[in-house]
Amino acid sequence: MQETILIVGATSGIGKKLCEKYAAEGYKIGAIGRRIHLLEQLKSSDPEHIFIKQCDIADIKTPFILSDFIKELNGIDKLILTASVVHPNPELEYIIEESMIHTNVNGFIAVINAAYQHFKEKGSGQIVAITSIAAIRGNNSTPAYNASKAFQSSYLESLRLKSLHDKNNIIITELVPGYVETDMAKGNRLFWMADVNKAALQCKQAIDKKKSRAFITKRWRLIYWLLKFLPSFAYTSIINSKLKLQKRN
Repeated sequence: MQETILIVGATSGIGKKLCEKYAAEGYKIGAIGRRIHLLEQLKSSDPEHIFIKQCDIADIKTPFILSDFIKELNGIDKLILTASVVHPNPELEYIIEESMIHTNVNGFIAVINAAYQHFKEKGSGQIVAITSIAAIRGNNSTPAYNASKAFQSSYLESLRLKSLHDKNNIIITELVPGYVETDMAKGNRLFWMADVNKAALQCKQAIDKKKSRAFITKRWRLIYWLLKFLPSFAYTSIINSKLKLQKRN
């Protein structure tokens, strides 16, 4: 039986690559994104398997748009949420912080909740979401982004615990990337930059294996645990250091 996958954030980066990879394997894909011209290009690449819907997840109507689209697709078996925004904000301008929270927190909950309610009624399903290595600690130039990713990670763990408690057979998968060559990769201390195709391949492998958490690429697991247990004084020295790591060209 053909499985249906809903990918939110399908017009660029990892989301687009996952859409292409799953469509090539014959899956029915529901693709959601903000930019209609990119959605149309995506659909034209494989009109037999890809179905599109324009939506900005920060929009207050997102839960209703997703629910309607899920019905149009005759239900889904997996939700993959890759949509997110990051804006360096060293001046701590409120409008920038607010825009990230609208997408990375409010929009995130709207998408995840719509999928969870569908899978609860269906009796099974898999929810996949991309967080970030940034979830583990704060940062002096992207406070709202790091905090929003910490929120996402905690929310996914809470849903995993709830699903196990309720025995509703909903699998929760968190993908934790480091730096990936996408439009979101911003800054002058980027290292271990992964090719987007390699990152998407590792994401797909983790999704297909129904893992609870996977680091993308795998070596970022080391950085995650290092940051987690690094003393505050050492972490502060690293983050506030004037020493710049060489940016990859």
